[in-house]
Amino acid sequence: MLVAILMLIGGLLLLIIGGEGSVRGGSSLAQRFRVPPFIIGATIIAFGTSMPELVVTLTAALKNSPGLALGNIVGSNIANLGLILGIAALLMPVSIAKSDIKKETLSILGVMILMVLFSFDGKIYQIEGIILLIAMGGFIVLTLFRIRTGPAEAETPVIPPHGTAVTVMMIIGGIAALILGGQLLVDGAVTISRMFGVSEYVIGALAVAIGTSLPEVAASVSAALHGKGELAIGNVFGSNAFNVLFVLGTGATIKPITVMENIVPDLVFFVVLTIFPLAILLIKQSLSRWQGVLLLIIYIAYVIKVIA
Repeated sequence: MLVAILMLIGGLLLLIIGGEGSVRGGSSLAQRFRVPPFIIGATIIAFGTSMPELVVTLTAALKNSPGLALGNIVGSNIANLGLILGIAALLMPVSIAKSDIKKETLSILGVMILMVLFSFDGKIYQIEGIILLIAMGGFIVLTLFRIRTGPAEAETPVIPPHGTAVTVMMIIGGIAALILGGQLLVDGAVTISRMFGVSEYVIGALAVAIGTSLPEVAASVSAALHGKGELAIGNVFGSNAFNVLFVLGTGATIKPITVMENIVPDLVFFVVLTIFPLAILLIKQSLSRWQGVLLLIIYIAYVIKVIA
């Protein structure tokens, strides 16, 4: 039991360290070769913050733990919307320009619809995984197009924070930590679930999902405290899009993901936690503290439902 818990904790720590190392290393390498900042943000940073979910999902799928794989994605997205966005709004009301949220509304709703449609029957087929990956490609192209056609900003020289050798070592070390962390976390989670007779889906939707969402927690809370609500909001919805389109798409394309239990109630929570803040942002362009509290209450209700 103690060994399994230590594996779970150690795996989470390695995922966080690995994600941070690969993101910092990738960003530094891109800066050194003068890759435009918006490409860094739209590719390296977005990919890096979802690496924990990706590694866990792929490892779980390959180790025949489909419940853990899908539970991690569903639980992470719900945690992003209820827990993370709720905490961010509670600490400091977050706001976003109406033009920005209107541009992203169709993408946010599209991701939500695909997640519900493909997960409704508890199985993600390979063809559905391929569709999700194609949608991810379209999402990236659309994002880059919007950035390119947006207001021009003056470019300033960027000095890479690390030398090439250090940067490469950070990337290699980060990837190694992610792989090892994913192995430890999945093995620990599966062991604990079997010992207590809890389904892998429940472990994935709660413990593993919260753990793999820690990078988003840090990013959103920091953005809120610094008065950058757009970053907090964008981080949450962007992470959810990446989790569904790329992480779930990749996992299902490699191996169909099946969960032998009813996940419809979880999908209902996902829909509510997507539409509720989105509607408020479209109307008022901000989330107040009491609305953050309401998001947290909904998330707590979700946790109680999963545990019960």
